[in-house]
Amino acid sequence: MRRKDREVVCKEWMLSVLEECEYLQLALCREGVPYVVPMNYGIGDGYLVLHGAAEGQKIDFLKSNPRAAFSAVAGAEIIRHPHDPSSYSSKYRCVCGSGTVRFLTDIGEKRAALELLMKHYNGPTSPMPDAMLQKLSVMRLDIEEMTGKVNGYENPDK
Repeated sequence: MRRKDREVVCKEWMLSVLEECEYLQLALCREGVPYVVPMNYGIGDGYLVLHGAAEGQKIDFLKSNPRAAFSAVAGAEIIRHPHDPSSYSSKYRCVCGSGTVRFLTDIGEKRAALELLMKHYNGPTSPMPDAMLQKLSVMRLDIEEMTGKVNGYENPDK
């Protein structure tokens, strides 16, 4: 990271930002073609849970290349200056990372993963009928790299 003064390596802080965010941007790539999609998610120990339809562009990209990156931003705000465009800035807390996505096929694994997702949104965890779980694509993104960045908020590492 170029701006080391804004880098955050505190894992607890990164997890708190992920808990605060309502969605993330998932970045995929297939044959040199990029694709970014906003997604809801759940948080596990060292991984994120994603879900969606069992077919579509996102699924095609992931089946071709399971590597993915993500970005989640909390507390974003533009800092304006009425007369000086060089004084504009952004205030934010963000977490970016990358890893490998795998599709969950076992009904029990899917249910446990979706319970994590619902926990993230303080929602109900049942009922989750097997028929619904069989139709749904549930994915686990194992995080291999993750970093935080902050501007305009206190940096917990400093």
